[in-house]
Amino acid sequence: MTGLVEDVREKLAPECLVSGRLKKMGCAVSLKNAPKTRAIIDFDKPGSPLGPDESRCDYLFVAEGDGGPGWVAPLEVKKGSLKAGEVLRQLRAGASAAEKLVPRGAPVAFRPVAVSGSTPKAEWHRLKDRSAKVRFHNCAEAVRVLSCGEPLMKALGR
Repeated sequence: MTGLVEDVREKLAPECLVSGRLKKMGCAVSLKNAPKTRAIIDFDKPGSPLGPDESRCDYLFVAEGDGGPGWVAPLEVKKGSLKAGEVLRQLRAGASAAEKLVPRGAPVAFRPVAVSGSTPKAEWHRLKDRSAKVRFHNCAEAVRVLSCGEPLMKALGR
């Protein structure tokens, strides 16, 4: 698979792309073992494909796989505890933005990810409910939950 990341980058202003760490308000996600061919969009930066008044997640991670499918992963990062309804709304907004950036036929694995310092049991159960899915093109996926500092690849499944 070649060209997915290039296609996505061509549709974006360079100001909204980040290359280093995924960190918001004291909570970081490790990029250890993540594919090097990637585009990471910070939806809070100027030039973001989402307007300043639109609902948004923190990041969109798009990467090419090594011989397999790539990944599309909207990420919401919270230092404290998360609220399932808010996280779902933000991740769904990120997935909607991704639908405009990633070609429909591109072979990708879609993985919405919430990262937090703590996840109350009730909120974790709400995220795991069958109705708590995030849609991207023709698939619906459950939210993967990581703790601050964990590697993104743990949620991506490889």
